[in-house]
Amino acid sequence: MPSTIRGARPAAAALATALTMTACGDIGNQRASAEDGLPIVRFSGLPDPAPLPVLVMQELGLDERHGFSAEFVEVDPDASTSTFLLGESDIAVDQDATSAAIANNEGSEVVSFYPALINTASVVVPEDSPYESPQDLVGKRVGHFGDDSGTTQAISVSLRQAAGIDPLEDYEMVQSSPAALPELLASGEVDAIFDYEPYGLRAVEQVPGRYLFSVADHWQQTTDWAPPLAMLTASRDWLGDNADLALAVQDAWREAVREVVASDYRMFLDEPYAAFLDRESEAELRALADYCAGLPCYADEWTEEDTAQQMEYLRLLVEQGSLDRLPDSDPVAVLDEVVRAD
Repeated sequence: MPSTIRGARPAAAALATALTMTACGDIGNQRASAEDGLPIVRFSGLPDPAPLPVLVMQELGLDERHGFSAEFVEVDPDASTSTFLLGESDIAVDQDATSAAIANNEGSEVVSFYPALINTASVVVPEDSPYESPQDLVGKRVGHFGDDSGTTQAISVSLRQAAGIDPLEDYEMVQSSPAALPELLASGEVDAIFDYEPYGLRAVEQVPGRYLFSVADHWQQTTDWAPPLAMLTASRDWLGDNADLALAVQDAWREAVREVVASDYRMFLDEPYAAFLDRESEAELRALADYCAGLPCYADEWTEEDTAQQMEYLRLLVEQGSLDRLPDSDPVAVLDEVVRAD
């Protein structure tokens, strides 16, 4: 069961707990916070950099300035998609266009409309290992956290394109949780891991390890674009019923991101953000801030060209057999197109 995250406003948190199993169509601007009368928008995600702008909204009052009250529900990786599809949140921050396509193929009507986190998926190996390329891992034990996770999907499609390797066939895949994978690598139980930040960086720092392959690097070098690791995703019904609210949420999100970027990601080191990220040391937080500033982790726009690139990426997934088919309704779009169409 998901839990309301640390840092949520007390009154909003209590209301969120009471409404945990509310159907998606019944939440949003149909509910009002007992505290301020504003419509509540519930976000769900994992305790990593992707949803941190929601906490920035709360702390700086950006949500209220834009006419809504933001709540955040922390979910387990294994339950993140079902939490969202069951209607326990209005906007999922840990989904992407691939998961949206899968959900739509299975009968849902959801759309990813803005990047929450640039792709930080990577392959990490021990620093002193002999592995110099993804081909060197053929037949080796590789840790990951699910065939249908956005991280494993992104690395798999990228390795097929870059090296002609199908990890699910060519590697001996070992499944665990994202946070446990660095420990498996450190103990020698696996030869490499597929993970996202900050866990890839944790492995680099603690094993010690090194990056063998990066999804963002591969795509930026070949197309000058990379598929987001996480996107703001909502049901089409919610977006259609809450057009102005959805646009306000996107504006507040962008403003929160600008605050983080303006700090050169050093906000990661301040409370309550440091506690939210729950890293093991200040050094790890500093390393994460440096990594995100260099990538950078957050995007400042999402355009029709980005949508077209994302659809080409999904077509590649279909060609490679990682996705059954493209759904009838586009799983990714620019928000203005979705809400104005309705």
